Amino acid sequence: MARNLMVRKGLAILLLGFLIGCSSANKPRVPAEPDALIKEDLTEDKVKQALQAKLANQIKYLEENRERFKNQVVEMPSSDTKYYFKYYDEFPEGPDKVNITITPGEPFSAPYLADAKYRKVRYQTRYTKSEGRAGSDTDFIRDEGIQKDVYEFNSGAWQLRSSVFEVTKTSIYKNEQWTPSQGRIKRVEEEKPEYFIDKVRSLFGLLD
Repeated sequence: MARNLMVRKGLAILLLGFLIGCSSANKPRVPAEPDALIKEDLTEDKVKQALQAKLANQIKYLEENRERFKNQVVEMPSSDTKYYFKYYDEFPEGPDKVNITITPGEPFSAPYLADAKYRKVRYQTRYTKSEGRAGSDTDFIRDEGIQKDVYEFNSGAWQLRSSVFEVTKTSIYKNEQWTPSQGRIKRVEEEKPEYFIDKVRSLFGLLD
């Protein structure tokens, strides 16, 4: 039993980490404004402040656009079979509670590396092959956990190197309240007739 729980948790970590930042246009959900560059007088305090500002700006952007993202259909990236879904994120502790650890880089590598950890709640619908069904789906699953990002400092700015969302609690909306899940949750919809309707529509260029 414990082994099965560990396997399911591992799959959730890998899958949810893989989805971070994707959008309907396969572009990351990040602010349009570029980060300020630091070219001179590099210090650990200065680069840490830069990463704090970057993450605060990112969290603010995701929170401010939450309603828009909630209704945005996205496509599973890098998948042989197209699956569609919707998701949005919340940050219950905000940017002030982001835990950042700066590490000096090795010779002939990035001058600084950083680990950033913070609480996140992700709301996500189930995966479906029908873009139309994904658009009308309002049944979100809530995953709570810790976001773990690894950054490296290159060319005067922080660049994301890896990102994983470790889920610690999953809930479903039932009887007008969020209820912790008991056992496995099905995250992929069974193939529906809408999938074939979408395929026909796509042949005639009718999809948005």
